[in-house]
Amino acid sequence: MNAWIASALAALLTVCAHARPGLAAVQPAADTPVILGDADTPPSLLTIGERTGFKQTARHADVVTLLDNLAKLSPLAVRAEMGASFEGRSIPMLIIADPPLSAITGEGISETELNGRIVVLAFGNIHAGEVDGKEALPILARQILLNPSAPENREILSRIVLVLAPIYNVDGNEKMAAGNRGTQNGPEIVGVRENAQGFDLNRDFVKLEAPETRALVKTITRWDPAVTIDCHITNGSYHRYIVTYAGPKVPAGDPSIIEYSRSGFFPAIASDFAARTDFDSFWYGNFNGEWGPKAEPKQRWETFPAEARYGTNYFGLRNRLSVLVETYTYAPFQERVRATVEFVRSTLSTTARRAGEIRDLIAASDRHALAPERVGEPIAIQSREAPWPGKVTIQGFVENQVDGRSHPTEQYAEYSVELWDKFEPAKSVARPYAYAIPPGHEKVIETLRAHGLVVEPVDREMKLKVERYRIESASPASRAFQGHVVVKAQASLGGVEEIRINAGWHLVKTTQTLGHLAVYLLEPESEDGLTTWNFFDDAMKPGVDFPVARVVAPEL
Repeated sequence: MNAWIASALAALLTVCAHARPGLAAVQPAADTPVILGDADTPPSLLTIGERTGFKQTARHADVVTLLDNLAKLSPLAVRAEMGASFEGRSIPMLIIADPPLSAITGEGISETELNGRIVVLAFGNIHAGEVDGKEALPILARQILLNPSAPENREILSRIVLVLAPIYNVDGNEKMAAGNRGTQNGPEIVGVRENAQGFDLNRDFVKLEAPETRALVKTITRWDPAVTIDCHITNGSYHRYIVTYAGPKVPAGDPSIIEYSRSGFFPAIASDFAARTDFDSFWYGNFNGEWGPKAEPKQRWETFPAEARYGTNYFGLRNRLSVLVETYTYAPFQERVRATVEFVRSTLSTTARRAGEIRDLIAASDRHALAPERVGEPIAIQSREAPWPGKVTIQGFVENQVDGRSHPTEQYAEYSVELWDKFEPAKSVARPYAYAIPPGHEKVIETLRAHGLVVEPVDREMKLKVERYRIESASPASRAFQGHVVVKAQASLGGVEEIRINAGWHLVKTTQTLGHLAVYLLEPESEDGLTTWNFFDDAMKPGVDFPVARVVAPEL
């Protein structure tokens, strides 16, 4: 039995007589530092987790100091800032490149400086109680910078510019208190899930209301990472995978990105990780009924919805590769951090080995988006979850039922289940030439630009052929979510008509690299667009025309 599984089981079995989720954190006994890597590493380069025998985790100032020390360690590393949080704290970044970048500017990196390399962005702590990435990413940076000539590090450095942001939700991190994420197997205290506004930052990638999300999306727009890695910790079913993972899956995105991720990229990462660590990993999910009032027979392994509000989905909808890393909450803190280090390293190594084909894949996706002949092709604006053919085996435990809830035993079990993490189009629309937005929608315009979309102001009279939606119904959610009562709209599309527009209107052409995203955000029936998040509430009345018109052809 793997040591981490034995330790996790010991922690889990301490609460078998109690109702979930009363798992107490179990910590290593050591009071001396536990160093992941070179035992001679100076104390100034250790994380707080390492310094405390993985009993504690870093505060914001600790991470800033550590990244500063890493930047001083090597000319290959440069410190930068992603932006500032709601409470004004800096979101620190460390950029590693060889040859080093001559300067870090607000515009990111030029093709000349890239010199054939591709950018990978890895960040942690979007949920500030989920601290593994915050500890792991500086450790990985240190391992690379202390020994850049090692073959594996040289392979990464020769093909990748690495951008690290270990502590993204900086305000939530500082709200450390006992009892936060009480089911998590260490460290002793952690931060909270939300930012200082009370927003779950991993539900903010459509509305972009948090300054942290704005800063991250601006960084992605400027640096254009081919791969974005988002580090989390699970909080769900009992299983024997120390890492589960997910990637792009929104059907509105380029299908070639989704297919490559599914059939090539992730199998290669998982294979490298298994060879490196002897750990198994699997697609992220939970058994069916995990969040229900009582246990159900295990028949499906289910994932999260294909909505753009989630970062992993959003990055894929921008037609780039995304990697969700979810370590197992019941595993010991030290082992989770080590697994995060190694899984991110496996992602970097796989990306480096496949850099040429990844570059070609992304270039082809961009060409596809820019091609005028793609106007009229179907774009999915709603999705439905479906099973993949056949069944998969999930490595779990025999579980006992107490008061209708499951509790694991020491006995292993394998569950043959359907894998429900495939998403198919449920409703599609023809991709228009452009969208025409009338005056009075400044918040819409500003948000689209914050996403990186090109929004062109109209400065003269123009005659256009358009289609208009008429709202049939608008159903608000039964309760507030993330400060909103989200809306589900139904609308009917009328025939083509000619209209004249003047100065004050704006055009969003879909023949741009983020054209798929433009469609997804602006269609009123999109499952997670701007309509969902109340940007058009004034028009959400039956019989009212939706203000944004679909332009079917260039100017007449």
